Formats: sequence, C-alpha cells, structure tokens
Amino acid sequence: MSSILNYTIPEIIEELNLENGSNYKLKILQKHKDNLLLQRILKMTYDNVAYNYFIKKIPEYQFKSTIVCIEKALDRLEFIYATREKTGNAAISDFQELLSNMFYKDADIIKKIIGRDLKINLGKTQINKVFKDLITKMPYMRCDIYSNKTAKNIKFSPGACVQLKADGTYRSVTVVNGLVQFNSRSGEKYEYPILEGIFSNMKDGVYIGELLVGDIHNRAESNGLINSDNPPHEKIFIQLWDYITLNEWTRPKDKTNKKPYSERFLELRTILRDAESVESFHLQVIPFQEVSSISEALEFTSKMMSEGFEGAILKDWDTPFVDGTSKMQLKLKLEIDLEVRLVGFHEGTKGTKREGKIGSLIFENDEGTIKGRASGFTDKELDDFMERQDELIGKIMTVQFNDLTKAESNDFYALSHPRFISFRDDKTETDTLETAFKLREMAMQLK
Repeated sequence: MSSILNYTIPEIIEELNLENGSNYKLKILQKHKDNLLLQRILKMTYDNVAYNYFIKKIPEYQFKSTIVCIEKALDRLEFIYATREKTGNAAISDFQELLSNMFYKDADIIKKIIGRDLKINLGKTQINKVFKDLITKMPYMRCDIYSNKTAKNIKFSPGACVQLKADGTYRSVTVVNGLVQFNSRSGEKYEYPILEGIFSNMKDGVYIGELLVGDIHNRAESNGLINSDNPPHEKIFIQLWDYITLNEWTRPKDKTNKKPYSERFLELRTILRDAESVESFHLQVIPFQEVSSISEALEFTSKMMSEGFEGAILKDWDTPFVDGTSKMQLKLKLEIDLEVRLVGFHEGTKGTKREGKIGSLIFENDEGTIKGRASGFTDKELDDFMERQDELIGKIMTVQFNDLTKAESNDFYALSHPRFISFRDDKTETDTLETAFKLREMAMQLK
C-alpha cells in the first residue's frame, strides 16, 4: 500500500495513459483509490459545480523556483480563485506568480485543472464509478408530465404561471464578477462571444434558459446550427426562465433558505429590466402568463401551439429550485401519432453533421391534405435510411406531432414538430385529415 501512496500525481497520469481501454483505466484508478490527493485533483478538475475558477487562459510565465508544492497550489485555486477572493487581473497576476514558483510537472497539472482536462481520456461517470459521487453532476430541474394526478400539485390560489415550452438548446449561464460561463446539462462548456459580452454586465448568479436562432423555427435545424463548428453568433439569442443564486446553485440539495419560483422569476425580470441590454434581441424573458385555473393554462398552451410551438410548462409559484424532477412544474403538451406516407428525402443543413446526408423525411397523406418533413431519427436509423432510400419510398410511417396548422397560402395542413417514430409494414393506407383532427381533440383532453 505504501508504494502505491508514494506515486506522484504525474506518475499516476502517465500510468493511466499507458493504455486507452476503459477497463484498464478504471483498474488504475481503483489501484490508487486511497490517494486523497488524486481524488482532490480529479474533483477540482472535473467538478464544474463545486469549483469555478474563472481564469480563461493560462498567462505566460517564467520559471523562478520550486517553493510552491502542488498541495499549496491547490489551496490557492480552491480558497482564493474559486471563492472569488481574487478575480480579474489580480487573479491572473497571482496565478502567473504561482506557476512561476512550481516544479514544471506540478505546474502542468495545475494548468490542466484550470483547463478542466487532465488528458486521461476519462469522463465524469467513469470517475464516479471508482470514487462514488466524487464529481458533482450539473444541477438540472426537470418537469413532470401533466395528468389528473400530478395536476393536484399545482395550487392556483394565490396563483400559478404558465410559460412557453422552449424549443432550443438548454444552457445554464454562470456569472461571477463579470466573468461568464455557459454549460450544457452535462456540464460541457461553450462560448458565445456576443452573449458573453451582455451577461458580463449582469448580476452574479446562474441564469437558466435555452438558445435559439432568429428566424429559424425548426428545432432540429436551429440546434444543429448552434452546435455546429461555426455557430451564427449574431443570430443566436437566449430565452430565460430562472435565476438562481450561486449559493443555491452549488448546494441544490440544501432544503434551507430556498426561494420560491415567484421570487426567482421576479428577480430575473428585474435584472433584465435594469440591465442596459434589456432591449437586446439576444436576451429575452420566456413568454409567460399568470393563471388561476387549468383552463387558463390550457388556453395559453393552445395559443402557443397554434403559433407552431411545442407546448407549455405550468409552474406553481411556490416551486423551489431542486436538482431532479419537480412535481410542481408540469409539461402541457400534445403528442399525437399519425400514419403518413414517405415520399422523399431532404438533405441535412449545411454546416451540421448531417450535411450531405438525409436531414429529414418528406411525407404526406394519401388525400394530399397533410404534408411536411419529419426528423427525430437516430444516427443508426439514418445509416439504415441511406442504404435503403429507394426501398423506403412509398412506405407508411408513424410520425408524432403536437398540433395541426395551415398557412393561408397553402391548400394543405402541416404538422407541428413532426418526429419520426417508425415504419409500418402492417398498414397500407394513411390517416385522413378528419382522423388527424379527431386524434387532436382526444389529445387535448390531456388524459
């Protein structure tokens, strides 16, 4: 055991990189499971929730001495930078001096911690398999599904709120002393220069919302552009629905001093109203309405869906921020299955991973009264479609959609948010428009 504990961190990292297999790497981690310094370094590198250093780039520095050991350097990161005792230029200058006085291999580890990657080709889930719950998962509050049972969790007195169900790419935006960080649900970091400039002038805290692209209403196309190698930053905007203090964000399981949603949402709107960028296209409050009954909430939902959106979210004003599924915020959304016929393929959006491949499936019903394009298929299904294009044309397929819409210039109806479900070898006829409306009426009962 003593020989294992005598391994230095650089030696352990070298050992982890001798082979690329996951099983090998997990065995090496297991071998060093009792190494507390290794645990600390793994956590400080990959735990975006517990540690946020807000040092974006490594400053240039020159070696002076080795008077600072790695433990002291970790203390500096944890108790000076992560606590925001030093920020901005003061933190950069201090960090520069720190690196100058470290052994070069230890300094390299500190730089990797700041860069959030020890270069060991291991993810957070794998690390947590060996060190249980070492890496904190990024907090994320999900919605429950509306039903007669879950509806009882919503108190309409003194009131509740219904909001548009956003159709974009989820992001949390952490702001500390003008420094901004964008994270996905899984904790991956992203950069959006224009939005970063706007948020840098806003109050410290965590803002929750979804990114969208102006003038593009197709979710798959919009999200494809946002996640492409060249996002259209000038067209990207964010719709926000929550504001959480840094203290609540880093302690999502702490049940004390939880602000109700009414206070959080009011504070969000106040922050945006007071910000100089309040009228910016890039920064918006999610469309919402205060409601006092389920019928009012459903009217709002129907209105949103008639405008081409997916649905709405009903929230009790007393809802606290939690990490996990909240029983006090419910999805109001229609999901209707319809049988249509595949008549063609549409190429994927340029700049996305499906460029040059099938981006969506062109369909219509046999009456010609319903037409559209469906996405939502997996990469595995895409490979199958690419190999069997001629064979698939004319087949009946099930698509799931949220509503029926009709543009004044069209003589046919379109399906709102159509998603491919499966091909149907057991059917030879498509559904009629009359059937589609009957299915919609059934779904509107939300049973």
